[in-house]
Amino acid sequence: MKAILFSCLLLLCSLLVSAQQFSPTTGVPCANCVPANYTAIGTPFISDIDHPGFDASYNWYIYMSVLDSPPSTYSQGLPVGAGKNSFVSLKTSQGAVNDKLYVDVSGFDVNKTYIFRYSVCGAALYKGSTSLRSPDAESATMEIATVGQNPNFIIATQTTDFVDPFVQQHWTKRVITFQPASSTLRFRLSGKTPGQTPGYVHFSIDKYPFDCQLPNKQVELSRSLIETPFPNDKLDLSTVGIKSATPPTAELVWKAGPNSTDPTLTPQQAASVAISNQDPANEKPYYAFYYAKDFNCYSASVSQAELKFNYVPTQVPLTKTSIAVSCADPKGNLTSALEYPDDDSRVVWFKTNDHQGEVVYNATQVDPGDYYAFYYSLSKGGYSLPANQVSTKQVTVGNPIMPGIPDLGPTISINSLFFLANGSKDFTVKIHNIKAENSNCSVFFKVSKLPGFNITYSTQAGQSNGVPTNNDFWTFVESDSYITVTSKYGITASNYSVVGFNITRNAGTPAGTKQNLSITIPQPGGGGETNVSNNQTITTLTAD
Repeated sequence: MKAILFSCLLLLCSLLVSAQQFSPTTGVPCANCVPANYTAIGTPFISDIDHPGFDASYNWYIYMSVLDSPPSTYSQGLPVGAGKNSFVSLKTSQGAVNDKLYVDVSGFDVNKTYIFRYSVCGAALYKGSTSLRSPDAESATMEIATVGQNPNFIIATQTTDFVDPFVQQHWTKRVITFQPASSTLRFRLSGKTPGQTPGYVHFSIDKYPFDCQLPNKQVELSRSLIETPFPNDKLDLSTVGIKSATPPTAELVWKAGPNSTDPTLTPQQAASVAISNQDPANEKPYYAFYYAKDFNCYSASVSQAELKFNYVPTQVPLTKTSIAVSCADPKGNLTSALEYPDDDSRVVWFKTNDHQGEVVYNATQVDPGDYYAFYYSLSKGGYSLPANQVSTKQVTVGNPIMPGIPDLGPTISINSLFFLANGSKDFTVKIHNIKAENSNCSVFFKVSKLPGFNITYSTQAGQSNGVPTNNDFWTFVESDSYITVTSKYGITASNYSVVGFNITRNAGTPAGTKQNLSITIPQPGGGGETNVSNNQTITTLTAD
């Protein structure tokens, strides 16, 4: 009848626990209670090293009445008053009192061999006088059996005999090696005491009682160094490439030290780690491990998978150090100096080499001057150079000709002043700077339009009557009366520029018509000159 009742209780009252979360035999000391997820037969209780759980007036029958701490690291790590150094106790006898305890655990792989570790103790107890103590227990038994099969059978059993009263007052560490016959197993705890008066057996099972199933394996990283130009940048370690395959039931974790005992970074911490060389004399790399949560173990005790996330002060690479502006377009485009055009989104410009003062807000339209380039990212920690390091990447924007006070004058050259009907001729205008000082950007001259003739020009360099022309040095704008020609740059000291034109007699211009072609440098257009007495030339053209 007892056997039938026992089987029914096992079937109805069992609580299923995953092997990944094996329930430790801990808890706040109490009478007639069991650790979480365990099922009791009889009245087991939770004790600690100071007193049995069912009555604090009882003491352990041992020197100084204090037991050794149970080998469970989980139990030892609990707070005082919340289960620290606790374990489960069973009353046993050959009479009516014979406590039992069990827990069902799932998640086993029938193709693997498991090593299970636990500890037992047979310490007696007394109250008031040591002569009134409980009898010594004879043995403690751990059984591992199948669940839900018909019939269930025991796949492993281990009995620890307490043959030495002194030894049984201390914890005995035990190991069972087994291969599961099913994915769910039942772990049964029981004991034996001769006679009708109950003795006591005690069990301590850790939160992770199984030996590690991971192979001894290092994580293989795709790279060991990641560099950033920003001193306060952050790195998401989940983006680091991994070459090796993660073992089954394991996950990749990161630590700030090479040992498996070093603290593990939380997912939030690993998603935003700081640079490793904030203190160059004390670099702090990151280390990868494979971790089996089921067994609370790592694939290596010391990781060789080291990753350094280093800050490298970085200058912006440039293709040129100067940008020439013209009279027609006096603004410079700093982005044209970047070696990598995509850098434009993270490069900022300053007029100082230490990124002080105002930032240049439109780098494509800047006034003449000196500018310095810096990498910058608000999200990644500011500038690429520390405060004590200046930018060496300077770009000078300006007119390539430094202005002075020139003396300019035009001359015209044409091989004939007489035009037959529909006749066409080339002519050139030479603008001389006869003084040994450069002109400024305001050089321009006007060519008069004639009603009897049509004047055209090219905007490219070329030749006119065998004379090289540099029309590309000038811009051309027409009105009803004039063609205004403006230099893109100044004319250097003692130099000149030749502009080529073509002039054609109109079909309706009668013979004998005479018209004056004038080339004039107006007073404001002399490029900063003060002598305007030689600023015009006039030539008469005749229709034959």
